[in-house]
Amino acid sequence: MNLRAKEVVVGIVVAGAFLCGEQNRAISGEPHPHSITKPASRRQLHLPIPDFSLTDQTGKPCKFQTLRGKVVLVAFVYTTCPDVCPLMTASMRLVQEKLPDRQRGAVFFLSITTDPEVDSPQVLKAYGERYGIDFSNWLFLTAELQTLAPVWKAFGVGVQRKARGLVDHTPLTALIDAKGTMRFAYTGGSPDHKMILRDIDFLLGSH
Repeated sequence: MNLRAKEVVVGIVVAGAFLCGEQNRAISGEPHPHSITKPASRRQLHLPIPDFSLTDQTGKPCKFQTLRGKVVLVAFVYTTCPDVCPLMTASMRLVQEKLPDRQRGAVFFLSITTDPEVDSPQVLKAYGERYGIDFSNWLFLTAELQTLAPVWKAFGVGVQRKARGLVDHTPLTALIDAKGTMRFAYTGGSPDHKMILRDIDFLLGSH
């Protein structure tokens, strides 16, 4: 799948260069450098994420600001994705499963759709259930396109609808600290759950 990204907020030098490079590659028709079988790349950055409000899989609003004080792992996926999204979701599921009991209350998970046309709350709920997700600290989020677009942009995620149920998007999993700042970006289809767990441990100050 060719994966695109829009411009990232000025000042995100490392991540911005990577994502803009992905956009240029997609425009030129070059193949994407990340095979879905390869581990995702990991980059450190310091990007404050503005507050947003989306709708969870139960139809209730979720305000990002209410998660302040927790480390939040965020992924951008869609339910009919045939390749990278299942791998990203499976990696997050492993992180959730392997979290030490002492950290469970301090960590939260968000999956944000890149295909609001298909991904209603009901569809997202069924998707999470297929993966055996524990919804106690994991929400699947959707909204109208005009509401989601600024969220994608804030994270540096490019999204292009190709057809109904088929979307090109930046395969981003992001780790957010307790102050709402993105500190680690894992770009690709198979984020290493052990690496993410180490980064969570670091952000929680228990390294």
